[in-house]
Amino acid sequence: MYIDIDTTTLLQKSVFVMHDFFIDRILSVEYSSWEDRLVHMIREKMRVGGGSIRGIKQHDTKGGNATNLAYALGRFNAKCTLVTLADEYGSALLKSTFLGMDNVNVIVLRGRQGYTLALEFRGEDGRVANVMLSDIGDNACFGSDRLNGLEYLLSGASCIAVVNWASNTKGSELIEYVFDNNNNNGLHFLDPADISERREEFAKMLLSRSFRLDVLSINENEARVLASTMGIECMPNNYSVEDVVKQCKSIASTLDTRVDIHTPLCSASSDGRDVSYAEGVRVDARISTGAGDVWDAMDIIGYLLEMDATERLSLANIAAAYYVSNARVPKPEELYSWMRNHTAWY
Repeated sequence: MYIDIDTTTLLQKSVFVMHDFFIDRILSVEYSSWEDRLVHMIREKMRVGGGSIRGIKQHDTKGGNATNLAYALGRFNAKCTLVTLADEYGSALLKSTFLGMDNVNVIVLRGRQGYTLALEFRGEDGRVANVMLSDIGDNACFGSDRLNGLEYLLSGASCIAVVNWASNTKGSELIEYVFDNNNNNGLHFLDPADISERREEFAKMLLSRSFRLDVLSINENEARVLASTMGIECMPNNYSVEDVVKQCKSIASTLDTRVDIHTPLCSASSDGRDVSYAEGVRVDARISTGAGDVWDAMDIIGYLLEMDATERLSLANIAAAYYVSNARVPKPEELYSWMRNHTAWY
């Protein structure tokens, strides 16, 4: 499959992204050493009153779903505005992160960014899982009052993307406000992140919503939680492509909106009647944190360029695969080169 991305047309579009920014510390742990080594060493250090455990690989990076999404869009030459909050230290990191990206407008409001310790567990079979310990900061209370004076950006946006609803106690109010203030009939895109602790509230908001929602983007775990909360049969943990397709269609039908589900195995998109899917790309993963944000960025680009569903899903899958195997977000030329080496996709 050949996928051509018209970046000239893309620059004529505009994406409004909000709201979270985190400073992430990534800590890498091998599965085989977890029970026998790390937990044991932590217990031993606690028993003797503390001390250092050395040899654990880790690094700091920018984080937050909105920040990662804006960065991925910017790397692919999309025009976007990121609205987030940070203190002086966080603002300096944001400025450094987006340095040279003239197509990304970063609006930093006064506040305290979040902090995350992401534990990445790598198994002997190559699979990578991450567990995130988060201090949400002021991301927890980002409401429409933060957007005073920015309504003109909402009005003309080609896409408004609200992400990490689950960390924002004012998320529902924010969604209704920004979608209602988009007078350009742009794409209304929502990725809620891990809804498990607020599942009932999230399902109720979607089922009783008064705002227009065009795309709900979720991963396999969020799909199971949402399906269970709405009384829909959940796909199994050991799911197949057919399970993902069925789950996607059933959730979309219940919510009466388009649902995109992304998983390492495949991705699917359904309006509740028709459903499309694209299989994932198997790669050796070097990183897992942030892969969903890269997937969302390419999914949005696919919508803005009016790709058919299979092309759009394939683009998002290959971009996410590039990210997890190379530990960086691709530029267009990097992705094209990588795709040529995966002949099933190019």
